[in-house]
Amino acid sequence: MKKNKNENNINQVKEYLLTSPFVLWMMLILITFVFTITHYPKHSNVSYSYNIGDVAKRDIKAPKNFFIEDIDATLIKRNEIKESVRNVYDFDANLLKKISSNIEGAMRIPENLLKEADKKSAEPAPTFAIILETKPEFEEKLGITISKDVYSILYKNQFSPEIATKILTIIGKILNNGIVANKEILLKEAHKGIILRTIGSKTERTVNNLKIFYGPDQAKAMVRIEGQPILKEINYNLSNLIVDLCQRLLLPNITLNKNETEKRIKDTEAQIKPILYQIKAGEMILREGERVDKIQLVKLLALQEQAEQKDIFISSTGIALITFFSILATYLLFLKDHKRIQTDHNKHIIFLALGLILYLSFAKFSTYIAQSASPEVAWDISSISFFMIIPIPAAAMVTCLFLGFDIAVFFTIILSLLTSLAFNGSFEVFVFFFLSSASAAYWVKGRQERKNFIVAGFKLAMFNVVLALSLGFYSLAQPDVIIFAKEVLLAFCGGLFSATLTIGFTPLIEIVFDYSSDSKLLEFSNLDRPLIKRLMIEAPGTYNHSIIVATLSEAAASAIEASNLKAKVMGYYHDIGKLDKRLYFIENQADGKNRHDKLSPSMSALILIDHVKKGVELAKKYKLGKEIIEGIIQHHGTSLIKYFYQKSITSGNETAKEEDFRYPGPKPQTREAAIVMLADVVEAAVRALERPTPSRIQGRVKGLINDIFADGQLEECELTLKDLHQIAKSFNNILTSIYHSRIEYTDKSTGKNQEKKKEKNGTAKDLDRQSTKKENANGHHPPKDKTDLKRLGL
Repeated sequence: MKKNKNENNINQVKEYLLTSPFVLWMMLILITFVFTITHYPKHSNVSYSYNIGDVAKRDIKAPKNFFIEDIDATLIKRNEIKESVRNVYDFDANLLKKISSNIEGAMRIPENLLKEADKKSAEPAPTFAIILETKPEFEEKLGITISKDVYSILYKNQFSPEIATKILTIIGKILNNGIVANKEILLKEAHKGIILRTIGSKTERTVNNLKIFYGPDQAKAMVRIEGQPILKEINYNLSNLIVDLCQRLLLPNITLNKNETEKRIKDTEAQIKPILYQIKAGEMILREGERVDKIQLVKLLALQEQAEQKDIFISSTGIALITFFSILATYLLFLKDHKRIQTDHNKHIIFLALGLILYLSFAKFSTYIAQSASPEVAWDISSISFFMIIPIPAAAMVTCLFLGFDIAVFFTIILSLLTSLAFNGSFEVFVFFFLSSASAAYWVKGRQERKNFIVAGFKLAMFNVVLALSLGFYSLAQPDVIIFAKEVLLAFCGGLFSATLTIGFTPLIEIVFDYSSDSKLLEFSNLDRPLIKRLMIEAPGTYNHSIIVATLSEAAASAIEASNLKAKVMGYYHDIGKLDKRLYFIENQADGKNRHDKLSPSMSALILIDHVKKGVELAKKYKLGKEIIEGIIQHHGTSLIKYFYQKSITSGNETAKEEDFRYPGPKPQTREAAIVMLADVVEAAVRALERPTPSRIQGRVKGLINDIFADGQLEECELTLKDLHQIAKSFNNILTSIYHSRIEYTDKSTGKNQEKKKEKNGTAKDLDRQSTKKENANGHHPPKDKTDLKRLGL
């Protein structure tokens, strides 16, 4: 009593786990919590304190990509840019006007005295002594001092306006060319030129030919040259006076603007960015035993700046959120409504969740072992290539075996993401495990014999080697043969370990989760299994029927690219429930007596329906697996036992309900179960044909599949009309071969042909099948659905 109570409690817990959606939320929260706790970030105590000449105590590699400023190169660039900036010179275009104004104003002073005397003709002209009194004012206005003799010459020429005109003409030519205060300094800018900016208008132009400008001495020499054609017609003394005045009045009109030049240099320097070079993740900065040089010290200092302390709470929250939402998104987008895991949904999700926990534990355990062996490796965990040996691809291989390739790929995405988080979010880890796992799943898809696991393992090992080399070229700044050799060895071993782990885990998972892999189905397909032997001995008719159904199912499944192994095994075991009351099924009635003749139609129907239930009980007892049990349950669907239903109506039972004469179902949910249903009905019906000619077999197959299709038994599986056509063709070929015409042998004593004896009741009946030819109580054919798959199997 107590034992039964405990079993009931266990069953209740099991049912709750397999049906309650709350369990899935608990699994999600549990995985998130455990992953966050096990990957709780720790403070970094790493020190890179070295001086030039110190000996490195350990290897130091860059944990991530970062940049270092090349100070020398930046300084050189700054100097180059500074040298390339042109000096700004101001051009005073108003200087000529200013000199012209001064000359004209100075000449006007004595000239006015002379003009006043001319107006007063009665008065004599002003003497030189009188004019000499204006000399100080003249000099002040002109801006230079002149001698008494020069003033005397001007007086003698009556301060003629032509003198001022000639002076301004000569000065104008020279100033228009440009005079610089220090031509030697100017010529130092000849390689880059100068910016000549006009004062007032602020217009600028670049001048590259600096030799055209005059220096002060050159300008004075040019006065005599420019004045020679202008002064050739006047006397020598006046000519020398004009030249002397021009030379003294000339001033530089091009001057260096230091303030503007310095401003432009600073603006240019501000736009110069530091020259950086990248240190790649995994790049060897310092090897154990090496002396630290200047360049390595710069890298170490930059690395020390990169080692910033993170806020532990914020980092943990980030890990938890990434884990939670990545798993949730993968489930909602890809797994929640997936047809492959609609039935026993919780069981499949629990299987995936436990697999996720297991393989993440492998990753964590591997990092723990590596850190225990070398405590200093903790700082650089993301760049250590030992992760390639972790058999993460085994998770994808196992998932593909039991749930299919597409689910294995979805599972691989989340597993690779979380594994990369275990290695500090390394991109290389994610790429390696995602590509490796997806490839591993592909290589075991549809090829589940034991030897194929080994072949897939070697393929994976070689693929891992290629991935390791590719990631090595990507992440290492300078290829290192030793590092490459280590990575290749670890990656190769990782592929072999994954295949080995898959082989070891597969039987265990089959037992725990009641899954059936192809390997397990191959074991059940052995006809020496105890249940098959029992069927052969106790119910040979059902055994023979099951063998033919299995043959038909296997061929039909191959024709439509379904699982032929699963269909064959379902065919072997679909009628094992008949062992309970084997003599109530006509194929086992060797004595010709029909037990149903003494039973009511409803009782006969119950016996036939019960063989499905008994078959499930035997399957569970012998642990045949869920797929085979589903095949047993679904191989009749919800079809009607027409013979006994019609017999009940004919016997006068007007209250007979059709649902009492239907199998409980469900209808076939998979293509394999539907194939077994079709093969079961077709084999029994064709066996009962009197003359099974090819045309009669073909017509019978077509009619039966039409009836099953019209009854809606195939509406919950994924069979298409094209599939039904291929299935019918396959059935026709096999059944025609089985029931081919034979030569009639003559009796040796009489020489006459021996005719086959007909059964007492005429054509044999298979009492657990639908009959499409039975009449109803009124002698009329039952109404038939108009649906007709014409030319089916032709």
